[in-house]
Amino acid sequence: MTKTRARIVGTLSVLMLTGSLFGAGSAAAADGAEANGAADCGANEICFWADNDMPGAPTWRWSPGSGTLNLPPELHDNVGSFQANAAGCFIDTDPSEKRGVIVGDYSNAYKDDGKFGSRIDQVAPGC
Repeated sequence: MTKTRARIVGTLSVLMLTGSLFGAGSAAAADGAEANGAADCGANEICFWADNDMPGAPTWRWSPGSGTLNLPPELHDNVGSFQANAAGCFIDTDPSEKRGVIVGDYSNAYKDDGKFGSRIDQVAPGC
């Protein structure tokens, strides 16, 4: 299990417990991703931010219908955070490496400590 998916499972567990104890409104507020710019990421989009923690509106949005695209210069090898509301594939072109993402995947610090956000060049509908 990837770290991102493990974080999602952990977050969902906390949200379920929080929701059952305090109600759905408290559960939504407990999710840090929703409290930040992730709420601005539409259905069937993957949203990217140059900075950690999804601050404000996304720097760039991608949807599967767009096909394979290069990230804009400000995000090339510089994705600080992302929210996936669509499945896709993150690609590093040199050396060639791909990472699949599914709906619900996200990272608040995707380039820290040499993570893939420091290498991503393109996004595609599938790997």
